Amino acid sequence: MKRNILVALYCMLSLTLFSGTITKTYHFGKLNVQSKGNYQTLSFDNTLLSGIRGEPMMPWQAISLLLPPGESAKEMHMQGSGFVELQGKYLILPQQDISPISKGDNGSFLKNEAVYGSASAYPLVKTGKLTTSFLNGYAFALCTFTPMVYYPSLQEAGYWSDVTITITTEPSPRSREALNNLSPSAKVIDRARQFAQNPQSLALYPLKKSSASGYQLLIITGQAYTSGFTDLVNMYDSLGISSQIFTVEDIYSSIGGIDNQDKIRNLVKQEYQQNGVEYVLLGGDVDVVPFRGFYCSVFSGGQYYTDSGIPADLYYSGMDGNYDANGNGIYGELTDEPDLLPEVSVGRMPFSNAQEQSNIIHKTIWYRIHQIEGEQAQPLLAGEFMDATTMTFGQDYLELLINEHTDNGYYTHGIPSASNTIDKIYDTLVNQLTGDIYYWSVPELLAKINKGPSFIHHAGHANYDYVMKLSSSDITDANFYALNGVTHDYTLLYTHGCECGGFDQSDCIAEHMVLIKNFLAGGIFNSRYGWFDQGTTEGPSAHLNREFVSALYNDTLSNQIHEIGTVHLMSKIKTAPWVTLPDSLQFEAGAQRWCHYDCNLLGDPALWIFTTNSTVGIKDKHNDLSVSAYPNPCSGKVTLKTGSALSSKAGIRLINVNGQVVRTWENMILSDPMPLTLSLPSLPGGVYTLEVNGNSATARIKLIVR
Repeated sequence: MKRNILVALYCMLSLTLFSGTITKTYHFGKLNVQSKGNYQTLSFDNTLLSGIRGEPMMPWQAISLLLPPGESAKEMHMQGSGFVELQGKYLILPQQDISPISKGDNGSFLKNEAVYGSASAYPLVKTGKLTTSFLNGYAFALCTFTPMVYYPSLQEAGYWSDVTITITTEPSPRSREALNNLSPSAKVIDRARQFAQNPQSLALYPLKKSSASGYQLLIITGQAYTSGFTDLVNMYDSLGISSQIFTVEDIYSSIGGIDNQDKIRNLVKQEYQQNGVEYVLLGGDVDVVPFRGFYCSVFSGGQYYTDSGIPADLYYSGMDGNYDANGNGIYGELTDEPDLLPEVSVGRMPFSNAQEQSNIIHKTIWYRIHQIEGEQAQPLLAGEFMDATTMTFGQDYLELLINEHTDNGYYTHGIPSASNTIDKIYDTLVNQLTGDIYYWSVPELLAKINKGPSFIHHAGHANYDYVMKLSSSDITDANFYALNGVTHDYTLLYTHGCECGGFDQSDCIAEHMVLIKNFLAGGIFNSRYGWFDQGTTEGPSAHLNREFVSALYNDTLSNQIHEIGTVHLMSKIKTAPWVTLPDSLQFEAGAQRWCHYDCNLLGDPALWIFTTNSTVGIKDKHNDLSVSAYPNPCSGKVTLKTGSALSSKAGIRLINVNGQVVRTWENMILSDPMPLTLSLPSLPGGVYTLEVNGNSATARIKLIVR
């Protein structure tokens, strides 16, 4: 190879005289070579394989560098040293099409013969699109680059073992404005430290003082639904999480903005900056709390998939800019420089009436404080056969959720197999010669779900009315009879499937799942297409899922994350650099951005995900006694009634959500048909448990005190 040509490709340009600079050197060691038939792939442990359709796949390194306060990234330059010339010949695998998960493969093998016949160094452009995004006031330069050089016709390759990235910065109004979003929260500082590749620069940022009147949970809903949140507010108050409810009617009349969505977002921004709000619960379907539609376009299989109305609750989660910088009414375009790093955790309860609201709030409260002992560490992985041409199976993605992995160029924590009972239901290839495939059935899936999995992860096909091979008509309380909070805990779901979370449609299947009395307390769903990379273990939807699981099981943080909304937020933060791959270089132009937009949480963002079989809140036991309590909710007094007489007097305890006994009654007579009325002590409103012990049997009753 002519190294003088290679060095010229990496030559540093002159830096602007009065600009600041950030510099970091990235090291590339052992090369990973894998054979794919007659082709090979070349990568490093910290790089992601990507490329132009039909052209050689290159290993790309993500950049997430913290910039000085008040400054944005202006230019990026790279310089390599320690060039390693690889011995031998390499026919590097060409990048194939990506597909919406619901579409599958187009059946063709892509190879750009003109590129593979060229003797010129490839790729000509070695960096992604440099952008500045803001995370809770911290300015980050996001980009990608490749250290690899390839001569296709010669089948020769090499790489720089050290690449120094220098980013020129300049003062910017956007960055100065972002400083208003700085937070004193230790969790936020941990978040920024984990994301920054130069965490020492955190010391450059001023510390913000805490607000004495701050609160954590902001609930936005319609006036007709405010009282329906009382029990949820009381529960969180008892857990030390304070909340406030704002109605859309009040927001529209008192907060400025160009439309209702803008007014809601301005209210969120106000409460975040003034009161340190961490979680935003959008209480209602789109007829109650409107969504903002984002624009994205993906080129796949020779055609463009374009949507300017992707339901993206990221709009209410990111506090920087307005996602429509050019003012044309189309949100999330590349020209808008949309901020990719969300500040607050957002979830939506998509109810349209009081009964649906009651169902999802009951499941949320019960899941949080009435976990059944021993059900917190038994996830279920459900993988489907996804593509015939490339023989892609959902299990290939889902297996990367178990234990730690560095596959595809990024490190993720996973579900610890040693401390979890992991159940699996996979479509599998049973005969390589004949191509026979075993397909699991809906009855098999329902049987596994009714065993009470702690969390379900799904990779497979879906649409607005279909996911996990279930149709909307299958989503009934009867089909999920055991996930009622008593026999087994309610559960949670993360799916790669297309469109099943399209809450702007008339009751998509995800809405049914979270709004019936049984089954899901919440879940992560795509409002439009999910995307997968054919024949690989990587893809935009799978990438987000891996980072979601990694955030949940990351026990190296000083403030470990358990809240589903914050885990979801972290998954988007960690994948944000890959959104910056330039359209001409990304595996499929826009696919990671598309998933960044359309992947939403349906449920309470503050809901705690339980992952270990430890004592959590109040554990329910089997109700050996048939005891009922009324009224419930109650205030001051509660009456108990049993269907059978006790042979001895009962002991009764009132227990708060922290497991503390706040009142006891001894030698109480409880018999049929004589009810027993108890006078309650002065108590803060919230959720309690009445435990009745008698006849060597126990009854435990959830009691809501107003």
